[in-house]
Amino acid sequence: MTNKSRRNFPKSLLAIGFVLILPACNSSSDSLAPPDDPVNPPGTPPDTPANVQVVAGDDDSSEVQNTISWALDPDATSYTVYWDNAPGVTDTSSVVVPRAQGTRYVIHSDVDVVAGSTYYYRVQATSADGDSNLSAELAGTPQRSITNNQLNDVAWNGVDVIVAVGDSGVIHASPNGTADAWTDVSVPNVPVSLEGITWENVNSQFLIVGAGDAVLTGDGATWTVEDLGNLAGSRNLKDAAWLGDRYIAVGNNGAIITSNIDGSMWTLQDAGAALANTSLSAVAYDTARIVVVGTNGTILSSVDGVDWDVQAQPTNNDLNDITWDGSQFVVVGSNDTILTSNDGLTWTSHLPGTADINFVAVTQWDSGLPATPVIAAVGSSGTFVVGPDNDPGFIIRTGTTRQLGGLTQVDTGPGAPYFVITGSDGTVLTAQY
Repeated sequence: MTNKSRRNFPKSLLAIGFVLILPACNSSSDSLAPPDDPVNPPGTPPDTPANVQVVAGDDDSSEVQNTISWALDPDATSYTVYWDNAPGVTDTSSVVVPRAQGTRYVIHSDVDVVAGSTYYYRVQATSADGDSNLSAELAGTPQRSITNNQLNDVAWNGVDVIVAVGDSGVIHASPNGTADAWTDVSVPNVPVSLEGITWENVNSQFLIVGAGDAVLTGDGATWTVEDLGNLAGSRNLKDAAWLGDRYIAVGNNGAIITSNIDGSMWTLQDAGAALANTSLSAVAYDTARIVVVGTNGTILSSVDGVDWDVQAQPTNNDLNDITWDGSQFVVVGSNDTILTSNDGLTWTSHLPGTADINFVAVTQWDSGLPATPVIAAVGSSGTFVVGPDNDPGFIIRTGTTRQLGGLTQVDTGPGAPYFVITGSDGTVLTAQY
């Protein structure tokens, strides 16, 4: 059936399912006919939907869902989302019946969506002048969370294990976060909040840090609880990074500690009395300089992990995470804060396009930078922004309003790279980009 013949019938008669009808603009019988649009002349259907994204995952640990979103076209009056459980979606495929919807997204859930199964989607725009071509096909493979605890961080070993850590000592692992389920690999005698995790290839191990000087090393299935009893006092550790020959971890009350090569012995470093009441939230390394960020805009730098310089504050907002993408440090924080620096000394502020968002995490690549590293940030209200330093970034609908707090990029080579995102109430999401 051609587009011309299909225009004579309501879409609802052509496919049983979802058609999002957009509100019409105000009109008057006395108004003049609109001028010709050289880009979309009269009789031209809308353009193919652009920026189509699928975020797959578990919003509340009770059901799984895929959230399909797209960029709005001012010429479109409705959108139809087609789906199948095999590649090759066409306009004769099933139409998504949404659990929730908006002008530029639908949420596909309920009995049609099963954890660990992959679903394929294409989007079509419609106007009085006909139907657009179908968008490029995208896939989503949701997984069910197995905890109600907050998941604070996530890391990938570069091959076949993704590990997420969270409150109450929760440690969950999955080979991929998509087709294979998450399993509980927690250590029973470590019930504290686990805040950060990193992977490094020299020892081929994950390292986890958390409250009460908690430090664990392991392969993603079994763990060793490291003894920090040689250090006076106790620290709530927030983040850790690999420095090429040792680890560094940071935390509350200006805590900075460094280790031997395998993370089994630790030394307390002195960041200065002025930072005694400052919470240090995150640390990153570019092979030449270590940069630590924390509350109230605190930024520290060091070339050896022993002597530290306190930098001028580009903002008074809390800084919650930092990463190195091969060419720049990227810092995220409260009140929509995004900062970048090529050298870790001079900083540029950006406008990510969000409003009143507390960014909690920025992409990390613990197993090594992929060929095309993609910067993204996540935070409060289910916010997920790709390229937050682009002024503005590209905001992707996640289908949840929960706080998101962990983010890693997985790039196995044969398949498309994707993000794994973790957050409050056991939220686990994946998204290709």
